[in-house]
Amino acid sequence: MAAAGLAIGTLNLTLAEPVHAFDFTGSYTPANFTLTNENADGFVDTSGAPASISITGGDNGSFFSGSTKFLTTAAAAGLVSFNWNYSTLDGPFFDPFGFSLNGTFTQLTDNNGGQLQSGTALFNVLLGDVFGFEVQTVDNIIGSATATISNFSAPEPIPTPALLPGLIGLGVAALRKRKGEALAEVSEEA
Repeated sequence: MAAAGLAIGTLNLTLAEPVHAFDFTGSYTPANFTLTNENADGFVDTSGAPASISITGGDNGSFFSGSTKFLTTAAAAGLVSFNWNYSTLDGPFFDPFGFSLNGTFTQLTDNNGGQLQSGTALFNVLLGDVFGFEVQTVDNIIGSATATISNFSAPEPIPTPALLPGLIGLGVAALRKRKGEALAEVSEEA
C-alpha cells in the first residue's frame, strides 16, 4: 500500500505542469533584479514593467571596456525566454547585448549587423542560477546601446496546492502501513 501511495504522489508531481512567470511578475519583478555597472554608467528603465524593461549600457568616456548587468536568481529550474529589440549609436561591435548566466556572457547581437537588431532568446536555468541581461561596451565612447526586453518568461516554483494531493497520498499510505503493522503485532501476540 505504501508503494501505491508513493506511486500516486510521484505521478502527481510528474504530471504537474511547469509554472512560469510571464512578463516581469512574480519572482521576476524588477525589484528582484540587481543593477551592476563595471566601469560603466549604464542604467535600467523599468517604467514599461511588467510588460518590458530597457537596459542601456555604458558611455562614460573612459576609453576602456565595461558592462552593465541586470541580474536575478532563478526561482526554479526551467526555460527562460524573451524577445529583445536593440539599438546603438556607434555600431554593435562596440556595444554588444546578450544575457548572462552564472557569470558567462552570451552575445545575442551580431557584430556585423545593423544599428537596429531584434530577436528571441531561449536558455535553461537551474534553481539558484544567476541570470539576466547585459550590455557590454568596448570603448565607453561615441554613444551607448539600449536593449528592450519583452515577452519575458521564466520558471516559478510549483505552488504548494499542486503538491497537496501527492502528500496526502503519501500520508494515507504511511497510516495504512502503520495500521497494518499494528494488526500484525496483535495477531502475533494472540
